[in-house]
Amino acid sequence: SSQAKPSSTQQSYVPGELIVRFDAATSSEDITSILAAQNLEVVKTFRSSNSVLARSLNRSAGDTLRSANMLRAESSVRTVGPNRIFRINSTPNDPSFSRQYQHDLIESEAAWDITTGSKDVIVAIIDTGIVYNHPDIAENMWKNPGETGLDANGNDRASNGIDDDNNGYIDDVYGWDFANDDNDPLDDHGHGTHCAGSIGAVGDNNEGITGLNWDISLVALRFITASGEGTEDDAIEAIEYATMMGFPITSNSWGGDAADSEGEDALYAAIQAAGKAGQLFIAAAGNDGRNTDSRPTLPASYDLENIISVAASDSRDRMAGFSNYGATTVDLMAPGSGIYSTIKRGWFGNEYGSMSGTSMAAPIVAGAAALVKSAFPDASASDIKRRLLNNVDSVSAGKGKLATEGRLNLYRSLLP
Repeated sequence: SSQAKPSSTQQSYVPGELIVRFDAATSSEDITSILAAQNLEVVKTFRSSNSVLARSLNRSAGDTLRSANMLRAESSVRTVGPNRIFRINSTPNDPSFSRQYQHDLIESEAAWDITTGSKDVIVAIIDTGIVYNHPDIAENMWKNPGETGLDANGNDRASNGIDDDNNGYIDDVYGWDFANDDNDPLDDHGHGTHCAGSIGAVGDNNEGITGLNWDISLVALRFITASGEGTEDDAIEAIEYATMMGFPITSNSWGGDAADSEGEDALYAAIQAAGKAGQLFIAAAGNDGRNTDSRPTLPASYDLENIISVAASDSRDRMAGFSNYGATTVDLMAPGSGIYSTIKRGWFGNEYGSMSGTSMAAPIVAGAAALVKSAFPDASASDIKRRLLNNVDSVSAGKGKLATEGRLNLYRSLLP
């Protein structure tokens, strides 16, 4: 099996940029003057905490480091960190390798006798975007009700250049592209589309594959570019969008080393606020093959109740060699090695392929969470998490390495 590239060895940052979290009581005027004293200007503010993205006026790495150290001495500053670059947690694999073995392992067919999903359940995929016109996905794409139909002048709300639903984003029909700051989150990489197919490729449509949810509403929140990288400030904004829109579940197959984390930073605050709003945040545990109890990876290792951290297993219930693990920091494992799903159309017109990574395991758990939500519409994020974690299949590979010591079982999670 192919090895996923470790994310920690290539951890990097946007030069000259810092994300600074201030005490809630600090005014925007004070923030501006504190930063100006360090030759920094505010580029972006976040809604989930009193945090800003600040940019050095001269962009020198040494000056930015000095500024960060000076800011740490300010009593109103809670955390300061570089604007990290996060990466997707996957590696492409041979397209002909085992097609969708995960359905057998997690008992999808028995689960589908209970429910095949619902368009009322929304999952936001925070990733590289989605090929929203893919023949196996198009029908299950969310369309923003506030940006569809005709406006008062008879123009199509989807393309009238007006923020019809007053959420701060114009014509955000399928979601948003935070990397390019526009309304077209079309996947130019393939990773987000692969995740989308596992969660919700249309079922029973004589086309390609079957997602865990035959019916669902998938939202594309793109912050990772074709290079497979995205910045922390864009990730925070994507999470805040999902929270503002009230989406119950997000799938997050990306991350980075936590070596430079300052604990309850702005990214932590965004996920915490999402949890307070009732959102379940499913995160890939990372592909460094290491114990995250001793060396955490973000965002999966944050100690927050609304996060489910997912390791990757293979078709024989072994833990994938590349997968991170941790008896206290990783909750469960799910199939993530050689997962066959939808992709961006390739050179030969191929619209399906295999990928491996904790990136592939996280959307399978997100898909399971969505199916639970369709069967139990009133279930809270903590109810869904409890069902998924309490009904795993115990597997020897999980002993001492996972909080539940088990692998996802979709069918058992749906039983009354």
